[in-house]
Amino acid sequence: MAECITCEEEYSDKRLELGYETCLDCGQAEAVGVINARKKRVLAEIAPTATASGEFDKDTARNDWDDRKNDPEGQEDESR
Repeated sequence: MAECITCEEEYSDKRLELGYETCLDCGQAEAVGVINARKKRVLAEIAPTATASGEFDKDTARNDWDDRKNDPEGQEDESR
């Protein structure tokens, strides 16, 4: 078994053969960090004031497109 360079836990040798030196959990954590850094860099180009405010400095990836929390189903329309 291969040993993760981050947490020193063992992981599959087949993963090491593919070139990964980290376990799945550490690899996922690193991937989220890369995703957030890229998002922040792109958003800084598009909307410099939004990134300057610190709105996008979170450590976890977010899904702002979740329609379930904005679903007006079952609520009465007050504009009528």
